Amino acid sequence: MRAHEKENKQSIKIVDILKEHWERFLQIYGEKIPGDMRESVIEAVEKAIKCGDPKYGYAEYICTNCTGSEKKKVAFTCKSRFCNRCGKVYIEKWVEKQTERILEIGHRHMVFTVPEELRVMFYRNRDWLKDLSDKAAEVIQYWYREKGRKRGYEVGAIAVIHTFGRDLKFNPHVHVLVTEGAIDKNKIWKGVGFIPYEYLRKAWQKVLLDWLKQKYPESTRIKEQINRLYKQYQKGFYVYAERRMKSAKGAAKYIGRYLARPAIAEYRILEYDGERVRFWYEDHETHERKEEELGVLEIIGRLIYHIPKKNFKMVRRYGLYRRDMIKLAQKIIGLWNWVNRKIH
Repeated sequence: MRAHEKENKQSIKIVDILKEHWERFLQIYGEKIPGDMRESVIEAVEKAIKCGDPKYGYAEYICTNCTGSEKKKVAFTCKSRFCNRCGKVYIEKWVEKQTERILEIGHRHMVFTVPEELRVMFYRNRDWLKDLSDKAAEVIQYWYREKGRKRGYEVGAIAVIHTFGRDLKFNPHVHVLVTEGAIDKNKIWKGVGFIPYEYLRKAWQKVLLDWLKQKYPESTRIKEQINRLYKQYQKGFYVYAERRMKSAKGAAKYIGRYLARPAIAEYRILEYDGERVRFWYEDHETHERKEEELGVLEIIGRLIYHIPKKNFKMVRRYGLYRRDMIKLAQKIIGLWNWVNRKIH
């Protein structure tokens, strides 16, 4: 065992790595943090470092039955999504709240991915991540509206932005929870079958590349890149759409996993010797366990890739999940479920 290696894998904490090396990281690589992200990144990291440290504030509780002799100090937490401890609490509270709002109907979980050639653009332009959510919802809504053109279908979708892959690299993609059905113009719920893969992939590719062309209408380089991407991805960009959620609570829990999850769970860290970190992850394609070892400054760099801009909304709601639609949708689906129970 190396000199600084932790005896218990569970005791290796991200916050310890940050406390020991954050200042050095800032000195060496601080200028490489994009200017519009710098404030958000530094604030999130420093909050995580101070989390649970009574030096930065605490509440003191006194037992009134013990003449004030029994006291306990409880340090304030940072409540940052970047913090491994607070991120878990954030997810639990979000899931509990959303269970009441998610429609009690079957849902499908979809993942809309971005090809590797375009990822760096989203890293440099974080505000574009909102457009990813909007475009994924557009693909889904278009299919329902075309399928029920005369019926005026309105589908429900909740989109969550995710920026990291299992190896911690910047890999922006959108997790979308979609109702398996829609409400028509007569306010009647209609179950609708599975959206074809071929449509999802080709439509996602077209919508994303058309949007990119609008961003750079005069760029010859972008037009050439778009043509290359159509040739390279002839089946369209990858979309995963297999997992089905039967209950509202199950759907809330599943999508909540992607909301504020830390970039790496601490149980995946195998070794930290003060200068290098070794961790494992499951390869997405082969499902095999892989291990990687990085210098401590590099792993800090990979972690802060995924800190969102301050006040950036990671979750966006569309269609039946809009504020002006959700109460009506709950009533219609509640009635539809009640009638089905009576029939059966």
